[in-house]
Amino acid sequence: MPTIFPTWPHIIFGIVEPISLVAGSLSPIFDLNGFIYGQTPHVPAPTFQHPSSVALAYQLGNLYNLLFLVGVGVLHATTEPKVLRNYLIALAIADIGHVYATYIAMGWDAFVDVGGWNALTWGNIGATAFLFVNRVLYFMGVFGQAKAPKIAGKKE
Repeated sequence: MPTIFPTWPHIIFGIVEPISLVAGSLSPIFDLNGFIYGQTPHVPAPTFQHPSSVALAYQLGNLYNLLFLVGVGVLHATTEPKVLRNYLIALAIADIGHVYATYIAMGWDAFVDVGGWNALTWGNIGATAFLFVNRVLYFMGVFGQAKAPKIAGKKE
């Protein structure tokens, strides 16, 4: 089913974001140590993985997978602009929480040391902030608005 989003929001939220969520869901599977210890750059990795850290890493990967499935289901199946708007509002709120959680774990000095960020930090902060800004711009109408498809024989 074609999207009801304008072109740019469709590319960002319907293609790029789901791909990034799949990558996030696979990260702990392919590199558990890197995924766990890469969350806080500038902190040396301990030699022991606490079982709670392992569980949380796999649970986070599973949540990324869930977000991918829900996003694809919503963005590519709905014909209701309000559904898209409400979905993006929920994600914008979650974006703020995601960046804040990363900030709390990193501390101020590492948070503002953009040159010292690793790939995971760029994903957790940079990509999330980019998506948040694009969501806000969409809400402001900068890219246009979602349009419900016209139904044959129905008067508007």
